[in-house]
Amino acid sequence: MTKELYAVLAKTSAFGSLATFVPYSTVSANTYPLPPPTTLVGALAYAYLRSRNDFRELASDGSSLASELLKSRAVLYAVAGTDEPFTIIQTTERVYQHIYLRTEHRKRMDMAYTVGVRSGTILKNFYMFFIVSDSELAKYCYAITRVGRKESLVAVENVEVTPLSKAVTEGRYCETYFYFPMSIAEEYGPTDMWIQIDMPTLVQENFAKRGVVTERFVVPKPFTLTRATVRLNESGVVLKVRSGSKVFEIPVPRSVVEAGR
Repeated sequence: MTKELYAVLAKTSAFGSLATFVPYSTVSANTYPLPPPTTLVGALAYAYLRSRNDFRELASDGSSLASELLKSRAVLYAVAGTDEPFTIIQTTERVYQHIYLRTEHRKRMDMAYTVGVRSGTILKNFYMFFIVSDSELAKYCYAITRVGRKESLVAVENVEVTPLSKAVTEGRYCETYFYFPMSIAEEYGPTDMWIQIDMPTLVQENFAKRGVVTERFVVPKPFTLTRATVRLNESGVVLKVRSGSKVFEIPVPRSVVEAGR
């Protein structure tokens, strides 16, 4: 029996910097250029559960509630992209560290705070893309108010839902603004503007704080003005998805597209 999947594209405005810190960073934390898949699913899960009056902070096993969207296979894939240049900044912040001090130091209020250098991405608009098994999830994108840390405030302006079967193309070449797994690309360019980094993937371990499972993705560098040109291997599929008057090409793993069959 074939189950229909859906492509969901959410145009999003950012109010200030977006910060998704690299796992296990020190006080001076680096950020990913664009929100990784785990952060996108976390943002959607938070909006979805709060809208349904579920105010739990964690699941019964201590894992993030976002893992429930993976267990139920409600969300199968997530990436982000932007058709505007962005930059990465660094800010100096006062960081509360009292609860992390050793017992003998907790009476010392002069050690309650420290200073950290934190990175963030400055951009005006970006797009969140999901492949879901329930089209009803799409409406909860409008309830997303933050992506990454709590201070990274956003507003979703428009959400487009397309049956995945209508978005799939036969081509193996595309031009895209969205980051993609290196495993589905035969070649890509320009390599001086699109670079490879490791980011957390959509597996249960990454929502249970039992280590970090990463995959190599190709992402745009700051101030990138051109789309990535990608020739896919047999493991990739090109989707065409509309947002308003724009049509975006998004390369995704073939295994995700075939998950509904």
